[in-house]
Amino acid sequence: MNIEMTTITPPMATLFLANNASNRKLNKQHVDFLADQMLTGKWQKNGQTIVIADDGTLMDGQHRLNAIIKADIPAELGLCTGVAKTAMPTIDNGKLRSTTDILTMNGWANAALIGSAINLLHKFDHNQILGFHTKMPNAAVMPAVKLMAEKVDLGLLSKIVSKTSRNTRIKPVNLFGAFYLIAAKYGENVVIEFCDKINNGGDYAKSPTMVMPQIVARIQAQQRVVHRAYDFAMVLYGFDRWMKRQTMNQYRETSVISDVKKYSNTFNTFINW
Repeated sequence: MNIEMTTITPPMATLFLANNASNRKLNKQHVDFLADQMLTGKWQKNGQTIVIADDGTLMDGQHRLNAIIKADIPAELGLCTGVAKTAMPTIDNGKLRSTTDILTMNGWANAALIGSAINLLHKFDHNQILGFHTKMPNAAVMPAVKLMAEKVDLGLLSKIVSKTSRNTRIKPVNLFGAFYLIAAKYGENVVIEFCDKINNGGDYAKSPTMVMPQIVARIQAQQRVVHRAYDFAMVLYGFDRWMKRQTMNQYRETSVISDVKKYSNTFNTFINW
């Protein structure tokens, strides 16, 4: 077995991929992400290697190789050759690092809440709240969080959203965390006021800040199970009406899909994930 740093060109990547017969299904979105990392100078050497079996079979690295071809630029990677092909089932068996793991390792407080909130935000920005969600790339976690920290006080966010979620019984807490980060485009003071009004019983007759907790309480009392995106869509709908000082009477489940799509355009954060 031999391991060395190698500059892999697009033609070399094509050659390696010609022997890619036993790998998992290619994730094109991940290839696009890696190619963008290479083109924008964000690509980092992290010790992971391209693994080639003793018979020439590509065992690990198809996404990185496809990214090199898509970006059409060479990249310096570790190249491990001469590995026994029988070792193929043991590749990628380690526990994947979660968003919370990455934040914890980088010393961020309230890592679980912030991590789950930005995962939900990633779903929202990619219009995947209602269906299958592609996991946020780990390389995008720290840049996204640092960008958010420039706009909002993440420590204050954790305190406010935990209190608001507890008082309204809107679960999970990350829902309000993601909402806070979305609505902060109107100013953090606006979001703080909105949450304060919710926590103190509303601010005018039939205000969304008064009615939303009542809706959640009624649903829970009836032991109804609503769509997983219901609370999130309701909070965005309520915030939109509250910003316009409009009233709110109820929120129908039939509105969830159309409202999520509408607010994806209205409130999209456009973070460069």
